[in-house]
Amino acid sequence: MLIISCIQCKFHEIRQEGNERMSRCIRENCYSEFSKCIATKALNRFLEQESSSSNPPFSAIERFYSRE
Repeated sequence: MLIISCIQCKFHEIRQEGNERMSRCIRENCYSEFSKCIATKALNRFLEQESSSSNPPFSAIERFYSRE
């Protein structure tokens, strides 16, 4: 599998494995899908999406003692 976010990295290379092209991280010597770099990118993207959601902050006090 080719990972688009890795293509611009200077440590990225593309290898042919059978009929499939694979992204490989030269720095970590593994396929990019298993690299720490892509895991960090995924975590950062997840945290950005969570912080930008329109849900109001949760308050346990408001949940149990709602304003009436």
